[in-house]
Amino acid sequence: MKSFSFAIGVVIVAIAAAIVVGSVTWVFWDALKSTDLDAFRAIIGAFAGAFFAYLFVRFGDALKKVYDRKESNHTALAKLQHYFNDCLNTTSDNIFIINNCVEVFTEARLASAEVPIYMNSFHQYPVNRDVVVQLTNVDFLNEVFSLNTTLRKMNDSLITIDRSYSQLRDSYLAKTIDEAIYKANARQYRDRCTEIKAFLLQLKDDLIRLYAVTNLLMQDRPFLVRVILALVRTSYPKNFDVRLQIEQERVAAEIENFAKISAQKIRETQNRQK
Repeated sequence: MKSFSFAIGVVIVAIAAAIVVGSVTWVFWDALKSTDLDAFRAIIGAFAGAFFAYLFVRFGDALKKVYDRKESNHTALAKLQHYFNDCLNTTSDNIFIINNCVEVFTEARLASAEVPIYMNSFHQYPVNRDVVVQLTNVDFLNEVFSLNTTLRKMNDSLITIDRSYSQLRDSYLAKTIDEAIYKANARQYRDRCTEIKAFLLQLKDDLIRLYAVTNLLMQDRPFLVRVILALVRTSYPKNFDVRLQIEQERVAAEIENFAKISAQKIRETQNRQK
């Protein structure tokens, strides 16, 4: 059915093109046979002007689409830099939580009369799916798509671990399970955290690699972006530290002054209520 529709479309386009070519040929032939060469030149000039104007418009539109696509890709790369940085921060936080968990549920503490209770929980990863469609590099696009899949699975695993210990902790605090059962399951919770730490370390390496790839791809900037970066300041100017110190002191003084004014207004309001 699709092949038949395609064939019908080709036939219709061919018929339309034949009609246009035939009409143009007839007009030129009729003008060429006439004795009025000025009229013939006018027809040729009008046709050539319209034809080249159409070509330039289409060519300019095509170049604009190419540039817009490249600019969209550059914007997506800038967003991915922030995205990967956020994921790296989340990974560091989760690794810290695991290390802290291992310190809380040591074998010595679990074997003693002490009953350790852990209140921390894992942080969820942001998953940015929209920015992927703006990328032009197919290899990099596939890597980012694979990363999003990994982050989604990692979130599910972290939620499962958090939920299992949360239910265990609440059951023990509600006195529905005894100390022995709580400690046995707390040991399993610690072991699961230790197991997932290896995946977090691998995820950290993957994020660092993707961040480095993004930095390299960002070097191929669109023309206007290069012009803007050449015209605007992208680093601190000279003597910035001295000016910064003065500005910090001024801001601190303003904050202190506003605090005094606010405290004075509060005292006046309290005095009026007495």
